[in-house]
Formats: sequence, C-alpha cells, structure tokens
Amino acid sequence: MAQLEKTYSGWLERRQTQHLLQVLNGDGAITRCVGGCVRDALMGLANADTEVDMATDLPPEEVMARLKKAKIKCVPTGIKHGTVSAILYEGDSALVYEITTLRVDFTTDGRHAEVAFTEDWQGDAARRDFTINALYADADGTLHDPIEQGLADIASARVRFIGDAQARIEEDYLRILRYFRFHYRLTPDVALDMAALTACRAAAEPLRRLSGERKQQEMLKIMALPAADKAVRALHEAGLLRPVLGFEPHSFDALTAMLPLSTDPLLRMMALMPSDDAAHMMATTLRLSKKQTMRLMKAMEMPLDLLALSKMLYFDGAEAVADRALLALVSLDQGYEMRAALEEAATEAAAYQRPKFPLTGKMMQQAGMADGPAMGRMAFALEQWWVAEGFPNIEAVEEELKKRLH
Repeated sequence: MAQLEKTYSGWLERRQTQHLLQVLNGDGAITRCVGGCVRDALMGLANADTEVDMATDLPPEEVMARLKKAKIKCVPTGIKHGTVSAILYEGDSALVYEITTLRVDFTTDGRHAEVAFTEDWQGDAARRDFTINALYADADGTLHDPIEQGLADIASARVRFIGDAQARIEEDYLRILRYFRFHYRLTPDVALDMAALTACRAAAEPLRRLSGERKQQEMLKIMALPAADKAVRALHEAGLLRPVLGFEPHSFDALTAMLPLSTDPLLRMMALMPSDDAAHMMATTLRLSKKQTMRLMKAMEMPLDLLALSKMLYFDGAEAVADRALLALVSLDQGYEMRAALEEAATEAAAYQRPKFPLTGKMMQQAGMADGPAMGRMAFALEQWWVAEGFPNIEAVEEELKKRLH
C-alpha cells in the first residue's frame, strides 16, 4: 500500500501524535489521521504541523475514557457530532488534536447535519467534501483511500467533490467557497472541474442566505491565498461574488496589485471595494466585527495628508495610515513621485512606534492646576501642540505649560 513520505509528515512522526494513536488503537479499535494533514503531506506541503485531525471507530465516550485513563487532557468539543479534542504539549506549546468518530450524515439542511455513528470507513469517507480530503493514514504512514479516487486526484492535481457535486453542496452550501479556496490554494494553474463549477453556479441563491459569519471566515481564508485574485475572479465569473460580498467589484486590478504588498486578508478585500457604499454593504453582509468595521471605514473614508504624516500616525494610528496609503497606491494611476511618497508612508507606518505624551496630571498639579475639565482641556491642547512641534522633550512641554498658565 502507498505510504506517506517522512519529508512532509513531521506531524505523524511527532512523539505526541504517536502516543495518541497508541492510546486510541488496540483492542480491535482503529484510529487514523485524516484530512488536511494527509492531503498536504501528499502534495508536498510542509505546513500541516499544527492541525492534525483523526478518525476513529471508537464511540466518543470511549475516546474520552481512553484519553482520561492515559491522563491526556480532553474536551468534548462537538461530542454530539462525535468530536473530542485531545490536548498534548510540546514544551509550553499546546498541540490540539480533533478526534471524530466515524459517521454518516442522514439528514442535512444546507448548513447543519444530523449524524449517525458507524464503523464503516467507506461511509465516513463518502460523506466528506472532496476526494483529496477523504484520505487516511495509519501510525506507520500506511495510506487508505476508501473511495478509491483521492490518491489519483492528488497525483493529477485535481480538486473535485466526492460523488455528485450538487448533492455534496446541498449538504452544506459553504462547500462552494471551500471548493474555490482549495482549488486556488492547491491547484491554482489548473482549470476548475466543470461538474463542480456547474453545481456551484446553480447554488448562488442558497449561498447568499448563508450566515455572514460563515461566509466571512471562508472569504478571509481565500483572501490570504497567494492566488487570491484568481480565486475572486473565478467567483465573479461564476456569478457567486455578489451573493457573498453584497456588491460587484468594478475591477480586480487593485487586488492583484495588493498581493505582493500585503498578506493581510481584510486589506486585500478592501482593494475590491469600488466605493464607501460597498464598504458598508460588505460590513453588513459579512457581519464584520465592530473592530473590523471601524478599520474598514477608516481606510475608505480617512483623508491621507502626506504633509502631516506624523500627526496622522499619532492620532489615527499606524494601521489606518498604512491601509490608506496602500489602497491609494493600488487604486490610482499615480505618478512616480506620488507612488514614492505613498510607499514611504506605508513603510513608515509599518515601523511606527507611537511616542508617549510625557506630561502627566501630577506635573500639571505641581504647576498649579486643579483637577477638572480645565486640566483636561489644557492637556488636550498641549498634546496637539506637542505633536505639531515634532514631539519635543518634557522640558519643552513644561515650559509651554508655564507660558499658557501665565
């Protein structure tokens, strides 16, 4: 049988992984690693070292019992669906393993599934999303491909749904975005599978109805990809971008230009927005957090004054200045001098450390001021002066305070 190459499967050789598999195997039980860690190792991607999922024919209660007996910390993360998290340690770092009992879905509504536990490895594989995610590995690296398609699709660099694409999508419409994410992460230069693309296009309306939080999580993952622009263009061409974002970008050129400048997924998403109205629409549609929305609005609406950069960095924050500078850089046809100025602003913002205003309330009291609104107004005015003057030392601030008091 096929074997995992040790070069890309350090997670399997890890002492904690082997100990966990030893605890869960034996007495007729079988536990194997599954999903992304196996897939990425087979595709030569050495980035699956922290997330290792396992599948087992043990019921979740027996998994918990074995872990507790072995003194391994465990959490019933999703025990209703058969998932238990085991937490082991490497020094001070926690290693979290998700262990899920083999299961089949017997009812689904496009978002949630009712499951039944099983001992059938083929049944467990068949309910997964993509052929390349339905591969299992024993403790010694022996591979199992119950649906007999995953290894072939790995070899041919192909991402496709298991069985009928429409049926898999109807089990969970988020699989549409997952399909585009996996395709453009793993095989960005390969044509999309036509059966998958046709099924995705047909489900645009149910995709629109999915919760904003779920769509947000997947879109941010897509935006983090090196080929994010290709993925977003493909979603647009398939008629799937408006149901996700709430608007249609006027152009994808700004996103393409942003990719080498920033890996920040939210900033990359901002590069798609044609207007402030689109920003509001996206914040609502994707249910962005208050912090994310504030960042979005600052980046879209804040004027960028390159002649008062120090003041902007101090009062508006480095992140907002960097966002605004980079968005201006990729969105406008700038001349050489303006491009250089925007690049310098973004670089300065990235390295910026906010200075601390040196004047304290105690110092102001010692200068003869009493607590109250007047002290607050004076402190605010002095801080404005201090920034405008280029952040002079405390002696200069105290001298300015004396002038204003007398």
